[in-house]
Amino acid sequence: MNSLMDQFQTLATDSGSIGPLSSLIGAFVFGQILAWTYERTYVGLSYSRGFSHTLVLVTICAAILVLSMSYSLFAGLGLFGVLSMIRFRTDLKTSRDLVFVMGSACLGVASGVGAWEVAVLGGGLFSAVAMYLAAGPFGSRTRFDGVLRFQVNCLADTEPEMARVLDEYCRRNALLSSVQLEGGQFVEHVYQVKFFRKSDRTKILNALRERLQAHDTRLMLQDSSAEY
Repeated sequence: MNSLMDQFQTLATDSGSIGPLSSLIGAFVFGQILAWTYERTYVGLSYSRGFSHTLVLVTICAAILVLSMSYSLFAGLGLFGVLSMIRFRTDLKTSRDLVFVMGSACLGVASGVGAWEVAVLGGGLFSAVAMYLAAGPFGSRTRFDGVLRFQVNCLADTEPEMARVLDEYCRRNALLSSVQLEGGQFVEHVYQVKFFRKSDRTKILNALRERLQAHDTRLMLQDSSAEY
């Protein structure tokens, strides 16, 4: 055991070793690569964006743990006992909740063994990455903002102007259906749409009414908070 601890101490004091900041940034980069691969290769109906975030945060927690163990192997091993007690005594509903508990325990170990540089850098990076993941689109598989429905006169030549309106306000659009109504007098178009800006949601409805004389215009937005 002493020889193993000596190896950890050597790693911590070796001037040629990778510094704590480089290790944490490397963990962040590799975690994002792994989460991106998971998102791209996932097959099924219950994909969770939160789990992709968890993969990134776990890599940072693991880096904090290993860096802390370089200061004290016994304290690092004690972390597993702490996590076991928390796991069996706390009802955690999501994997993201668990990784925050793990992050808190890792930072506690780093502080307890006096690894202040690791605690400051690790805690700062963990918090910054968590806010970045929550605020940005990383891990999201949502390609469209919602579904746009509107009706236009079948006798009028509306196709060119309709294409211009969609291109003006939508980053991407996909036609889902076109159905003739009231004996062929009107055509109802249904599109999946992705907007450039949130303000374009109202603008496209006004443009359809004014430039195409469309009626029964409806925009059904997808719930951005849903993970599945």
